[in-house]
Amino acid sequence: MKSLEEQLSEVQQAISDILIGAQEASYNGQRVKKADLAILELREKRLLVQIKRKSRGGIRVRNIIPQD
Repeated sequence: MKSLEEQLSEVQQAISDILIGAQEASYNGQRVKKADLAILELREKRLLVQIKRKSRGGIRVRNIIPQD
C-alpha cells in the first residue's frame, strides 16, 4: 500500500488535472471520466488529517473532567 504522502500527492495531481480541464479523456474509442472533484477534495482533506495525526504522535486525551 502506498504511504499517506504518496496518496495525497496522487489526489492533488488528479485535482490539478481536473482544474486545468483534463476531466475526461478518450482511450481506444471509449470516453473515460476521472473522479468527481468534490470526492477528490474530500479524500485530500481526510489524508491531510491522517498525515497531521501521524506526525503529531503520542496519545491524545479529550473531554476529561477533573475530580475535586
